[in-house]
Parts: sequence; structure tokens; C-alpha cells
Amino acid sequence: MLYSAGFPLPEYRVKAFNNKTDSGNLIHDDEFARRYGFRSGLVPGASIYAYASRSLVDLLGREWLERGSAEIRLIHPVYEGEELRTTGCISSLAEDGTPAIDFQVINNLGVTCAAGTAHLPAQPPDEMPSADDYPAGRSKRNRPISLEILNPGDRLAPINSEFTWKIHWEYCQKSIRDHHPLYQSVLHPGWLLDRANLILAANYDLPPWIHVASAVRKYRAQQEEGIVETRGRVHDKFERNGHHFLVLDLAVFAPPYCLETIRHTVIFRIAPRAA
Repeated sequence: MLYSAGFPLPEYRVKAFNNKTDSGNLIHDDEFARRYGFRSGLVPGASIYAYASRSLVDLLGREWLERGSAEIRLIHPVYEGEELRTTGCISSLAEDGTPAIDFQVINNLGVTCAAGTAHLPAQPPDEMPSADDYPAGRSKRNRPISLEILNPGDRLAPINSEFTWKIHWEYCQKSIRDHHPLYQSVLHPGWLLDRANLILAANYDLPPWIHVASAVRKYRAQQEEGIVETRGRVHDKFERNGHHFLVLDLAVFAPPYCLETIRHTVIFRIAPRAA
């Protein structure tokens, strides 16, 4: 397909659903989230990314799932039942024809809840990361977490997730309600990003935490059932406005292939009355 600057992103509308109310992260619980000044439990950031990805797939097709990239910033809380729409356009074209797309996720009040950029390189990458690039960390899990003891380069204990078409059907149909026909044969990008949250929660004894940004680079579209392994390490840590942030450098594998890499940013200690 030939792209041109200014070409609009197909609009996608969805009603937000909090699919993590029973997770260990209490920021998705209504009563607990109100203690921090939120209206109710937060819809997961990985779900908001999943909603936004639908417009990218509608424009760029399967090729984006095979070799595309995206960065998303989660700007404003999203609550269950809100009507969301993803909009945007092709903002520029590289010399090789690679389109850059700006997108936004907007609620029914016109507030931008998330924004980001996506790209579709003209050619697949020459090389993909290997598991050796992400050595496994110590096996101890649920370790304490603080700015003082986190160190860039700290390796994480890998996690394994089972991918079956039954699990995938439950995710697409019930969790994010994305009925695109492509997902009858290809793994959904939102499910993959959710692995970043799982490895975080497995490695650290976390208080309530908030996903604030992710940068994803895709290398392969997964079509076969099997074990999906997530590996990674600490990339950065910092404090801002009373919040304590952690940035993870992750890769998701369906051995021997790398499906995608993820730079994942979360607030692991929320400032009081954050909303």
C-alpha cells in the first residue's frame, strides 16, 4: 500500500473494560484506587494499548504485527464504561517509505488519555535479539523494591506464559473485545504487552502500581501455540513529583524466535493523592 502524509488513521471506538479487578495490583480495585484520589479502579494501560493497536492494524495490516513498532504514553486515567476512540494520521514518510503515525486515545469528554507514535519499516530487521542478549536473573522472586536497591542492569527472573487459541479467544473476545479476523490466526499485540506486567509482578513485591508508558519493537507475528517466555533487566529508575519510577528493558520469545522487545515504564510507588 502507498501511504501519504496526512492520511487519516481509521477511527476505532470501544467501551473501556477493567479486566484486572481480581489481579494483585490494587490500583484496579475501585475502593483502593479512590484512596489515591482516582474515581474508581484504573483500566490497565496494556488494555489501552490494545485498543489503540486496532486502528494501527486496520491501517497497516498484518505487516505491522510482523515488523512494526509503537510507543504509547498513558496520560490520563481511563475508567470502566468510558467510551474511547482512537484517532490519528500519518505524520511523515521516511525516504524508504516508512510511515510514521501519530495516534491518540480520547474519552467521551474529549480528554486525551493516551498518545503515541507508530512506524512500519519498509523491510524486516536484519537481525533479531536472542535469549542470550537477555540473560536470566536470579531465581528469587517477589523481592523487595525501592529506589535504593534497584540498579540498572539488574537481571529479572524469566517467566513463561502458555499461549493457546482458547486462552487467546478469551483475551480477545472477553478482555478487550477485539473481533478483528486477523486474531483468528495471529497473537494479539495487547496480550504480548501484558507479559511485561506479569514479569514485573513476578519479580517484585509491589505496592499498587501504574503503567505509564511502553515502547514496542516487533520482530515476528506468533501463530503457533506454545510457551511464550519473557526475559529482561532493569533499565532505569528515578523519582518525579513524588512518584517512584522503574523502567524495564524486556524481550518476549517464542523460542527460538524473538517476538518483540519492550521498554516498559511504571510508577511502582504512587505519590499520595496522585489523581
